[in-house]
Amino acid sequence: MPWPGDHKQRTRRAIVEAAAAAFRAGGVAGVRLEDVMARAGLTHGGFYAHFSSKDELVGEAVEHAGRQTVEMLSGALAGRRDEERLRSTIETYLSPGHVEHPERGCPLAALGPELVRGGGPARAALAAGVKDRLTWMRSLLPGTQRDTLSDAQLIGAFACMVGGVVLARAVAGKDSNAVLRACREFVDLALKGPARPIKRRRRARARSPNRRRRA
Repeated sequence: MPWPGDHKQRTRRAIVEAAAAAFRAGGVAGVRLEDVMARAGLTHGGFYAHFSSKDELVGEAVEHAGRQTVEMLSGALAGRRDEERLRSTIETYLSPGHVEHPERGCPLAALGPELVRGGGPARAALAAGVKDRLTWMRSLLPGTQRDTLSDAQLIGAFACMVGGVVLARAVAGKDSNAVLRACREFVDLALKGPARPIKRRRRARARSPNRRRRA
């Protein structure tokens, strides 16, 4: 009996889905191709019929994981008013549920520190994911705020979100929740007003106690 016409496409998709979960849970270096294929219900020998290398698979898995993250965050937006949409997304991202389940979460928080050391498809997918996520986050804002919120505010907020999840996973229990709460409060403050450049005060020269003032 011949395979259905879309069999290869569905098999490739199953491998990518398995890899996206496995890599986020165990890291790219810690997960073997045999593990990915077993998770997809396939044998290791069939891998190279779909991908030329592990790097190619990692790149597609990162892209897939990024789309899954947007779908997950979008699920919390039902019934939200326009002015609440970005705030709701921040709360969902900086939540214990996201921290506890990296296999279903953001690939930037789960794999970013590991993948930035390399290159190729994986890093390219990670970089594209950053740009796409920032564009998506801006689209959540009401029309007026969409044009007034600075790039610095949005990038800073997103960096705090990703870093907050990384830190929350590094600690445990109450400390993890405290990190998430602090990041939510910090991001909320950062997005409220227009970004202003920080003015640095000039350091006053210390005057020697033995130095006499000129008359």
